[in-house]
Parts: sequence; structure tokens; C-alpha cells
Amino acid sequence: MPVLQDPGASMYKISPEDLAVLKQKFPLLCDFSDQFLRSNTIDELLRIESTSIRIRDAERSRETEDRLANNKANLLTKFYEVPAGKDNRCTNLHPARYLPGAACSAVRQYITAREVIGLTGPPSLGCYDMNAVGMGGFISAKGWLELGTCGSSKMKIALFSINNTAKSGKSAESEDGQVMKNVDEFVLAMRTLRAAAQFVCPWNYSFMALENFFLNKKFMEEELKHDNNPARTLCQFADFVFTENSNRWRDGSGFIVFGDLQGFWDAFVGARPQHKPYNTSASSGASKPPRTHSKELSAKKRKYPFNNICGKYNTNNCSKAAGTCYNFKGLQMQHICNWRDLSNPNSQPCGQQHTRVGNH
Repeated sequence: MPVLQDPGASMYKISPEDLAVLKQKFPLLCDFSDQFLRSNTIDELLRIESTSIRIRDAERSRETEDRLANNKANLLTKFYEVPAGKDNRCTNLHPARYLPGAACSAVRQYITAREVIGLTGPPSLGCYDMNAVGMGGFISAKGWLELGTCGSSKMKIALFSINNTAKSGKSAESEDGQVMKNVDEFVLAMRTLRAAAQFVCPWNYSFMALENFFLNKKFMEEELKHDNNPARTLCQFADFVFTENSNRWRDGSGFIVFGDLQGFWDAFVGARPQHKPYNTSASSGASKPPRTHSKELSAKKRKYPFNNICGKYNTNNCSKAAGTCYNFKGLQMQHICNWRDLSNPNSQPCGQQHTRVGNH
């Protein structure tokens, strides 16, 4: 009895020519027999190829992770020979400067640098190539000095503001020079400090930790929304962190890491007066002073037209005789009473031949 075949099966049968093209486009199909390939549709063959691609990508990812893990395991046994030589930080650079980056913790690098460098470190310089990173002229001379002095207690974020570089030495160090106008200026100063630290002390990641803390918190935009001068508050906190890190450098301990900065910020803000939004509601009227009191204040501050009555005479402080008293413009001053009734805006001076003090 003859076997009946599906008349539509021939529609999906792959010809030898098409099979050769598929093997050329998808090399994985060469591992299968022609009989197996011709027994499947093109969609099924494409799914086989896509599945194999995903498997290869997963294997390649595992190979990358395994390679990194093996490299880390070999660190304990692989040492680099460091030959002796000379280095002047400028024209003669020792090959040890180009050793692979340290893979230990950032705090350990900080503590090891304290043990190797000492308390103050090498002499400070201000000739680093900041032009190469687009920040030439952003840092004041005192900023380079304090950044190069390890553990300096005079580090200020304002020293890295471009608006303070053109000021003289005394004005740049004054209190007025330490205040920034807006948060954008503070953001640029933090970025400048981080770039400069990469030149001066690449092992010191404390500045990068502080900058990333501000970036993650959007420079405390929500916390300081009621602050009249948020840039000043950010500067004060940055200077506070610099001082704390300098103390830790002297003690030989690690810097304040990213995870601990939130606690320092909470303590810093908690010790400051809280800024509250201005309340314009009617309930705030209860805290206003009485109208009579405000009238008395306005009366005391009221300015009357100029007259040629000697004010020192009315307080018994004028040593000149009547008729010989003149002001700095050469106008003769009268020795009469200048008392006025403050409750009357149109009040005239008393004008009697006596002093105001002791008689009114």
C-alpha cells in the first residue's frame, strides 16, 4: 500500500543550492549532516544559529570573568622588579612611575603613602600641565602650595576657583575671597581640585570621593533649597572634610571614604542653624511688632531738613563759645536747643537758650 505524503511538505524542502548558501553564511550548520538540515525548515535552522550565538557570548563572558579572576589570584605571586635609579619629577622620570596601577584598597594606598612620604612630603610645585586637560590658570599659587603639602590644615576649596586666581595674595586669602557666588562655581572648583590632585598625588582618592558624594546628591539641591547661599554652605562642608582628612593624615589613618561622608554631612548640617522658608500667611502677623512700636522706630529714623544748630552743644560736648562755632563748611552754628517733638512730623526745633540734654 503506497504511503501518502503531505503535499505541502515539498514547499519547505531545502534545495542543495540553498543549503550550500546557508552553510556559507552560518558556519555552525556545517557541523550537521545534510539529511538533518534538509529535514528542518529555514526558521528552525535560524533558531539553531541564534541559540548557538547566545551560547558563545555567554561562554565568552565567562572567559573574561575567569581571566580577570585568574589575574587577581596571580597578584600574590607575581612581583615586578624595580631597578634603582634617579628621578627629578621633570626631565628624568624613573620607570617605576609607570608600574601598573595598585589593586589594593584606596585607604591602604593612602596609609602606605603616609608611611613612605612622611608628614609634609616633597616640595610643592605649580608647573603641572593643567593646560593639557583644559584647566590652565584655574588654580591660585596658594592652592598649589597647600595641595602639595600633604596633611595641610589650610586647604580651602576657594583656592581652586578660577575667580580667585586673579586676586592678590592677601585678598585671595581673606574671608571675602573664600565665598563663592553660586553652586556652578563650586562645581567647577571641585572638578579642578580633583584634576589637580591626579597630577600632584594620584594615590589620594579623598577628593574624588568627596566630588562623587556631591554628584550623587546633586550638590545637596534638596537639602539646601531654603539656604540663602548654598554655595557658601557647600564650601564650608568641603573645607571641613579637608581639615578632617588632614588630621587623619597626621594620625596615619585612612581618609573619609564615600560611604562615611553622609554621616559627616548629617552631623555638619545638624550643628548649623536650620533654614526655613519665609512664611507669608496671615498667621505670621501675630509675630509682627505692634504698630505703635513701628511708628516710634520710624519717628526716630525720620530725617528733618538741615539746620545750623550745633549738635555737640546740645550734648554738652562743644568747647567753642557762642558766635565762634563753625562746621567743616565754614557755616556758623547756633548754640540753641535742637529738641523736636517726634510725634509731630512738622515739629520745629525748640530754639531756646539751653541744651537739649538735661532740659527735655
